[in-house]
Amino acid sequence: MSSADSPNHSLRRFLHFLWFVFSPLLLLILPQAIYVKRTTLRLPEAEVMNKAPANPNAFQLVHIGESAVAGVGVQTLDQGFTANIASQLENHTSQTVQWHALGVNGIRLKALIEQAKNQGIPKADMIIVTMGVNDTTGFTQIKRWQSQLIELIEWLKPHCNGPIIFTQVPPMMKFPALPAPLRYFIGLRALVIDAYLQKVCGHFEGVFYVGVEPNFETELMAEDGYHPSAKGYQEWSRAITPELNKILDQYKAESSSVD
Repeated sequence: MSSADSPNHSLRRFLHFLWFVFSPLLLLILPQAIYVKRTTLRLPEAEVMNKAPANPNAFQLVHIGESAVAGVGVQTLDQGFTANIASQLENHTSQTVQWHALGVNGIRLKALIEQAKNQGIPKADMIIVTMGVNDTTGFTQIKRWQSQLIELIEWLKPHCNGPIIFTQVPPMMKFPALPAPLRYFIGLRALVIDAYLQKVCGHFEGVFYVGVEPNFETELMAEDGYHPSAKGYQEWSRAITPELNKILDQYKAESSSVD
C-alpha cells in the first residue's frame, strides 16, 4: 500500500462496513428503485457537431466515460463537460486544446474498456476518465471495480504522454431525481465506489484522482434532475480545471527533472 493511500484506508473500511450493514434494506426500497427507473425522464446523448481538422501541434485532450462525457443534458457536445474543460485549459496553457469526447450513456466500466479497446483512442497529452454512476446503480462488485480500473489504467498508459485523471464519482445522495430513502442508499454505494477509485489511483505513477463534484443546485441541472445542464457543465468545468492545471504543472515539472 502506498503512503498516499493509507490515510483513506480506515474510511474505506468504514464505508464498506456501512454498506454491508445497510445492504439488506435494498429489498425494502426495491419498489421505489423500480418506480424511479421507469418514470425518470430519459434524455438523449448530445449531438456531435462538425469538429475542427486534426491539429498535431495542439494539446490533445481525451475524455472517456459515461453520460457526462456523452453530453446528456445538453443538445451538442460543444456545450458539454469536455468542451468546457478544453476551453478552461486553453486559458492556462496558452495552447490550442483539441478535445475528443468518447462517452456512452448508461455504460459501465467493463463495457467501456471493451469499447475503448475495440475503437481505439487518439494519442493524448491528458486523459480524463469520468465513471462510476452506472457501476454504482448496477452494484458492480468492489473487487471487479478495482480490477477493471487497473485494467483500464494499464491500457491507457501507452496512449498518454501526460497525466491520466479520474474525476470523483458524484455523490448520488444529492441527485434531485432520486427520492429518499433511495438517494441515501445509492449515495452510500457511490461513496464506497469512489473510495476504492481513490485507492487504485494512488497505486500508479502519473495517475490522479480529482475530488471536485458537480453543483446540484436546481438551476444547474437538466430537466431530468440527474444530469447537469449547459450551465451546470460550465460550472463543473470551472470547478475542476484549477485542479487539472495543478496536476498538469506538477507532471511537467516532474518530467523535466527526470530528463
